[in-house]
Amino acid sequence: MNTRRNFIKSSTALLGLPWLESLGGFAHAAGSVAEPRRLLLISVPLGLYREAWLPKGSGVGYESSEYLSIIEEFRDYTTIISGLDHPGVGAGHASESRIFTGVPNNTRNALSLDQYLASKIGQQTRFDALTLAAGRSIFSWTASGTMVPAESKMSNVYARLFLDESEAAVQRVVQDISNGKSIMGLSQLQAKSLKPQLSPADQDKLEEYFETVRETERRLVKSEGWVHTPKPKVNAIARKDPAGGAEIITELRNVCDMAHLAFQTDSTRVVSFGYYRQTKVNVPGVTNGYHPLSHHGQDPNNIAQLKLIEKELFKELKVLLTKLKNTKEGDATLLDRTTIIVASNLGNASSHSTKDLPVMLIGGRYNHGQHLAFEPSSVPLSNLYVSVLNQFGLADKKFATSTGHLKGLELA
Repeated sequence: MNTRRNFIKSSTALLGLPWLESLGGFAHAAGSVAEPRRLLLISVPLGLYREAWLPKGSGVGYESSEYLSIIEEFRDYTTIISGLDHPGVGAGHASESRIFTGVPNNTRNALSLDQYLASKIGQQTRFDALTLAAGRSIFSWTASGTMVPAESKMSNVYARLFLDESEAAVQRVVQDISNGKSIMGLSQLQAKSLKPQLSPADQDKLEEYFETVRETERRLVKSEGWVHTPKPKVNAIARKDPAGGAEIITELRNVCDMAHLAFQTDSTRVVSFGYYRQTKVNVPGVTNGYHPLSHHGQDPNNIAQLKLIEKELFKELKVLLTKLKNTKEGDATLLDRTTIIVASNLGNASSHSTKDLPVMLIGGRYNHGQHLAFEPSSVPLSNLYVSVLNQFGLADKKFATSTGHLKGLELA
């Protein structure tokens, strides 16, 4: 045991390593009192065909649907939720950007769930959060209402997570950090001197600027702490990005694999991505565009093709859940310690309805295996977000338009 403890203390290279069987423990979490917990947000902006997704019945005795049967073996890790939506959020596809913020349309968008949680637990890992995309992702937002750009090339993400820079590159980063700090300090001084001369609207803009500066400075300080720490080594090859945008299955698989690797190495504890394509996708049996198919108009041929695309999401989700379940971490698995929310901003994509949204909660420390069916528009979706934050040990009682925690969802 002493050998193991000394090895961990003396080697910064162990930061971010996966489970080490020979050492009998999870190296990067060895100093943590509480178990590390993670969040994965998956947005499906074009909805899920209701008749193939929604189960029959409620409670623990629900009957799995066509889609849910694909992940049936994970029933005890899953809670199906229907009837939720975001009050004040409408306008069809425009609601996509607010699925994880819950901010009404008449208000400037604000902090999304992933970015809020990252601000609370991000200091524990090299990266606060990863915002990825299997097609498109526009639902991660800062407190000032700025969209966090998503990375769609998993080869770039792999390099960021696992490839060490040369010594010259490290020194450039150190110099950039130093220069950045100087620039930030000077910018703040200049901006503060202007404040008394500004209108109320301009002062609001200036405050947003200050918030951005503070966040930038925080990241600079964090980068300085990690820049000399070797990145984790993984037994996985770099991901090959698909040649064209139509390869949605490959994109989805690559993103899911990267989420698993990031969690396994504790490189981050917050990941989000979207599953979307506007035009045709290379799915066997599909000849029309994904977006046009979502507006199926009850046409049987359109519905059949749409279901083929949506089933691919559940197939890849099953693969990801299997990997998380098979990855041990301490006395648990990554699936036990990862909360996954799969949701869409459209309850009925064909009619652009933003009510009664499809929502699944998978993994984490919850009493799963049930379908929580609420009366449509009676409970805000943000109530679920409050419950999720509470599971992470945060005492939040409010998020966006929430009215409390989600009733019926209990911690295990």
